[in-house]
Amino acid sequence: MKGQKGFTLIELIIVIAIIAILAAVAIPNYLGFRDRANISAAKESLGSLKTVLEVYRADHGVYPTATTEDALKSAVTSGTPSYMETADWDKLLANFDQGKFTSVDCSDNTYTIKAKAKDRGKTELTLTPTGITP
Repeated sequence: MKGQKGFTLIELIIVIAIIAILAAVAIPNYLGFRDRANISAAKESLGSLKTVLEVYRADHGVYPTATTEDALKSAVTSGTPSYMETADWDKLLANFDQGKFTSVDCSDNTYTIKAKAKDRGKTELTLTPTGITP
C-alpha cells in the first residue's frame, strides 16, 4: 500500500487535542472580556442618567421625586424641557439585567438608583450623587 497519503489516527487526535486546549483557554477569556464590557456599558448608562439628574437639579433646585422607575422616567422624559428622549431612556435600560432598575429612591436632596449589569455575575451597581459603585 505504498503511495497512499493521509494522516494517521494519532496525528488527528493530537491536532484535535491542541484545538481543544486552545478553546479551553480562549473561551473563558472571551467571556471575561464580555462581562467587563457589559459592566462598563451599565456604568456608562448610569453616568448618563447621573448627568440628566444633575441638569434637572440645576434647573429645578431639587432632584425629581420618584420611588419607581416609571415615575423617574416620567420626570426626565416628559415636561418642558425634556431632559431625555423616551428612546434614549429605553436604550439606557437595555444595558441592565431584565431591562430595568432594581430600585429607585429619589427625593429632593438625594437619589439612590440600583441596577444589575448584564454580566454572568449580575453585578449590582448603585448610582448616588457621589458616583457609581459596583
